[in-house]
Amino acid sequence: MDRQAIKRRVVEMLEGGHSRSETFKALSGGKVKDRVLAGWIGGRRDPVLRKRHAVKVNILVALMGIWGLLGGIAGLVQINDGGIVMAVAMVLIVGVIPLLFAWGFYQGIAVVYTIYITFTISQIPRELAGFSEEPVSTLLGVAFILAMVFYAAWVKSLLFPDLAMIGPKKIKGQFVFTN
Repeated sequence: MDRQAIKRRVVEMLEGGHSRSETFKALSGGKVKDRVLAGWIGGRRDPVLRKRHAVKVNILVALMGIWGLLGGIAGLVQINDGGIVMAVAMVLIVGVIPLLFAWGFYQGIAVVYTIYITFTISQIPRELAGFSEEPVSTLLGVAFILAMVFYAAWVKSLLFPDLAMIGPKKIKGQFVFTN
């Protein structure tokens, strides 16, 4: 089987009621590496977990929506400093990207959580650059960003218990799945 056929088979087996462990055992050792297969299985959206944690996901989506709205407003303020082109570019970059993350969180796409967490953590040193001029606001901003990152990581761990921070969970050299 090629990659797409294996991916379809994973979906069929999981929707057919097979456990994640059974699915992994049945399909491992093929053309797809076990790590990739475990990632596909672990990243599969579970409707029961999504329903159980819907309020937490909706809070995260709302916070990202507010973040995108504030980014859009901040972009519009750039009209005075950089002109219309600069303002439109800022609105598209700073306003739309959080909304795309919110959409991914709402859809339950595991890789969106991972990208958000790694991207946001990589931006923290840039955020600390203005510490000497405005220490209080800088610390408040960093605290808010870290709170958002930890909250997103917590929600990811609730929705996708078979995934680690990056990639599938592995204990003692074996991929592990909750059933």
